[in-house]
Amino acid sequence: LVSGGIFKSLSAQALHGDVGQKQRDATLNAFRAGAFNVLVATDVAARGIDIKDVDLVVQFSPPREVDTYVHRSGRTGRAGQKGTSVLLFDPRQARDIVKIERSVGHGFKFELSGPPSSEAAMIAASKTSAIACRSIPDETSQYFTEAAATLLSSGEDPEQIVAKCLAAISRRAGGVESRSLLTGESGLATVEMTNTKGRAVTPGDVMYTISKLSRMSKQSEDLAFDGDVGKIKSTPATGVSVFDMGVLDAKNLIEFSKDIDAGGAQFRILRELELERDQNFGRMPGRGGRGGRGGYGRGRGRGRGGGGGGYYRDNNYGGGYGRGGGRGRGGYGRGGGGGYNRRENMGYNRGNYSGGRGGGGGNRRNFNQDDSW
Repeated sequence: LVSGGIFKSLSAQALHGDVGQKQRDATLNAFRAGAFNVLVATDVAARGIDIKDVDLVVQFSPPREVDTYVHRSGRTGRAGQKGTSVLLFDPRQARDIVKIERSVGHGFKFELSGPPSSEAAMIAASKTSAIACRSIPDETSQYFTEAAATLLSSGEDPEQIVAKCLAAISRRAGGVESRSLLTGESGLATVEMTNTKGRAVTPGDVMYTISKLSRMSKQSEDLAFDGDVGKIKSTPATGVSVFDMGVLDAKNLIEFSKDIDAGGAQFRILRELELERDQNFGRMPGRGGRGGRGGYGRGRGRGRGGGGGGYYRDNNYGGGYGRGGGRGRGGYGRGGGGGYNRRENMGYNRGNYSGGRGGGGGNRRNFNQDDSW
């Protein structure tokens, strides 16, 4: 982290087990004196650190022991001061988050927040640079007044000049590289899809709606976009789905869909991925049973299928119990709800037998069929 230069305008030093005591003391003294901004320390090296005015502690992953979390967090907010402790975790570690909350007690709850977008990170960097400008003493800034006057006399908008100066201070001279909030993959934007008619948005809705809007957009040269969709994440508790698209495609999608009634579908590019603390947060994902067979025979046999799948790998979407509408040779079947299929981003009916149609969540075109759109 230190040698990679990821801190840009912030200066950093490291503490680890291979650092000798003399070097350790010198590093800690320099940090106390404000010679650098960020101290990166391994778990062992961080023990016993007692430094005033530390306003932020970032823990890379949840520790195994709750006492370790409390100890690490205690490096900030000391002696009556306020501080912030940030704990990074991936979805598989949600159980550890719940464990810490229960062990600490006293109603302690983490404030959940998803990863910020590249654009949000740039906005935060601009604010940090503005704060740094105010801390420059007059005896130092006097050496930069002539260059400042030259910049202001160029005729360019003064606000744009200051903005570029702040970008230079934060060492963000290059272009902004957008990244997926779901996978971190570069060149992608994460888009949120909601429905103004109060309907829950499923992965099937996303695939169908984007595909149809993409075909319609081909009639407009300026706003045409491809219907390629990456990872999809659905949140049944809120009825919202988020998905990845190419950056330009995502922008054209939003602009093109503004004047189209796509069954109540609305889109926006996310700057930050919101995390919902629903009833499944911190629980291990389960896998539902396979649908059973419906009735078979020349008479009017009836069968009932099993429940659909629960969570499937990384996509939090599963089928429920469904009813099939078709009939076979006299047989009438009820199939189990379809689970979520990772390859196609849609569910498939795997319910009844004897010619009846499977039930539940998984027709390939599972868009709200009752909508005129």
